[in-house]
Amino acid sequence: MDTQLRDCLSPENILFEVAATTRDEVLTLLVNHLESTLDGFDPQEALHALKEREAVLPTVIAPGVALPHARLDNMDKTLIAVATTRGGIVFDADKDPVNLILLVLTPKNDPSSYLRVLALLSGALKDLKIREFIKEASAETVSALFRSGDRGQGEYLTAADIMNARPLTLKEGDTLRAAITALCSRRLLDISVVDDQGDLRGVICMEDLLSQSLPQHLLWMEDLSPILRFEPFAEMMKKDNETKLADFMHEDYVSVSPDTPAVQLAKIFIMKHTRQIQVLEGRRLAGVVSLAGFTTKLFWA
Repeated sequence: MDTQLRDCLSPENILFEVAATTRDEVLTLLVNHLESTLDGFDPQEALHALKEREAVLPTVIAPGVALPHARLDNMDKTLIAVATTRGGIVFDADKDPVNLILLVLTPKNDPSSYLRVLALLSGALKDLKIREFIKEASAETVSALFRSGDRGQGEYLTAADIMNARPLTLKEGDTLRAAITALCSRRLLDISVVDDQGDLRGVICMEDLLSQSLPQHLLWMEDLSPILRFEPFAEMMKKDNETKLADFMHEDYVSVSPDTPAVQLAKIFIMKHTRQIQVLEGRRLAGVVSLAGFTTKLFWA
């Protein structure tokens, strides 16, 4: 792939200690500044798309860092603008203010470039200590940060580039109660189960909870009137702190290696009818790619 972070950001589009105090103010500031230094996009369209995106789901991607982004028609290349502020700006009412804002505009008809830039930025920000970085921020340190994101990237996106490298996991010795709490409180459908070494042992999903509640012989009954009060479910719940995940997790998961081309994942989701792909280094769980996360990144996020 040709897209590199250093090609998308000019030093003149790095703004330090901006006076903006709200999310909309800093978005307007960055879009207007980009438009004053570069052409090739409609600033009103960009601002509308950015605000609309933030209203649906704020783009705080790490403590102290926001990544407002939008895909626009009639663009021929990706553009990035950066703002820093020690005072912080609230992007998400449920999270701490951010000090580093990375605004990204990409062509709507080039999802590859879009995913590539997000992957590169994630790599650049992985070990960033935001407070220390902001104190010493300069055109050179920001440029160096972007150059570091470019290093080590191959010619195409891989599973490692788009996976969730820190997925919620459970241990095979955890209880049914722990699984119920994790699945329901996080509104997840699938959770990877690992051992103490981080090796993947299986997957627990919402359907497993139902299967644990309804024995196979009940599934063949046309008339379920004998259990209209959910008696089997009640019996299961009585033992929820005794039943271990190893007793009923399933092992028929779909897995790939970290270097699997990202486009191959689309085929796997379709052909395997799965909601989640495990990314493994040997047996160790390196990350997870969910169907929801993959399609959101590909078409919208």
